[in-house]
Amino acid sequence: MIKESKIINLLFLLCFFIYLKKLPINIETQPFFIFIISLALVLYTSKKVDKIDLWLVGYLIILSSYLLLQLILFQTGIIAFFTYLVGPLIYIVLKNKLHLVSEKLVKIIIVLFAALTLVILFKIPLLYGLLSGFYELFVPRSGWMDGSDIRGITLLAPEPSYFAFPAVLLLVALDITGLMGKQNLKYKLLLITIAVLSKSALVFAYTGIYLLLYYTKWSAIKEFLMLRSKRVMLFATIVLILLIPFLFFEKSRIEEVFFNVYHNITSENSLKNLLLTEVSGSTRFIINSLGFLSLEYAPFGWGLGEFQNNYHIVGSQFHDLMSKHEVIKLDYLPRSPVKAQTYTANLVGDIGILSFPLVIFILLSVFRKTTNKIQIALKLVIPLMLIFVQAQISNPIPWVLLAVLNSKSLQTVKE
Repeated sequence: MIKESKIINLLFLLCFFIYLKKLPINIETQPFFIFIISLALVLYTSKKVDKIDLWLVGYLIILSSYLLLQLILFQTGIIAFFTYLVGPLIYIVLKNKLHLVSEKLVKIIIVLFAALTLVILFKIPLLYGLLSGFYELFVPRSGWMDGSDIRGITLLAPEPSYFAFPAVLLLVALDITGLMGKQNLKYKLLLITIAVLSKSALVFAYTGIYLLLYYTKWSAIKEFLMLRSKRVMLFATIVLILLIPFLFFEKSRIEEVFFNVYHNITSENSLKNLLLTEVSGSTRFIINSLGFLSLEYAPFGWGLGEFQNNYHIVGSQFHDLMSKHEVIKLDYLPRSPVKAQTYTANLVGDIGILSFPLVIFILLSVFRKTTNKIQIALKLVIPLMLIFVQAQISNPIPWVLLAVLNSKSLQTVKE
């Protein structure tokens, strides 16, 4: 028999290679091995179901029933169905098991990303050539490897912003091992440095929010004001590191987003101007909003996998914006398929009000009481990933973080 800890560590490791192409198909996230292993474990091992998880089980029953009806009527939806299953399956498998993740494995992964960063940043001879060839074969849109004037390096993914998910997961993993008395500060600082070099606003936002919520829960305000707390000094150090893009990079996506918001927030038609100026970030906001607004047009959804073919119907009420948006117009005008960029937004577009059990499950998870610093820090990051901002639909990492949030196995941090 294979030890449970080895399976958990294998699944954890595979989460960092989801963007590598396994099949020559036009899908950026390919967590096939994660899906197969998780499905086998769910089918052939017994699992305890908490009250909160009954909402997730109810959602999966509704999703399966919806697929069955759609197959009978239209013979479509099977691919979208399996895409939606990836996250819930790994959540069920990993809940209350993340403490089994090896500290050594976490550190090895961080060192791997650090090595890739050095090779790309300094274009180390021979190694850079080998890495470029690897990216060409296994990474979609590999031309982003070196970034650009405003974008930083890309790590085993199509673009720099995708590092937001591995970065948060590694921070969480370091903090989980830290609950057992391990000192991982130097690895955390190394990871934050890599995140800064991505020059990505999304990486900056997700990691910054997690670190802010993790390090700012103090029982004594006096300690903060008098700067006597080690936690205050550590937090100040991390903030300074995160500010590097503003201080030393001539231009970065972080700086660009900041000034786009600043220059548009006080002008007339400020929201529209901002959406047309900050085209990368607003693409997520607009398409996700259309997913939720689909409830007005298709209360029971367009069908599994069908929101991407019908978003333009909802978007037609914002035709002026959609047709002028630098990125969206390229798909909106010819009516090319476009998916919403969070799991929940796309699901609402696909199955409408039948997605509510999942929404309730996420909200109950976020608002449940906990005294654990890791779980408190995830309470905002997870909704951003699964509901509001961005995470690919089949991306398992937000669900791994959700498993941490709902875990009962983490030790309580004593203030």
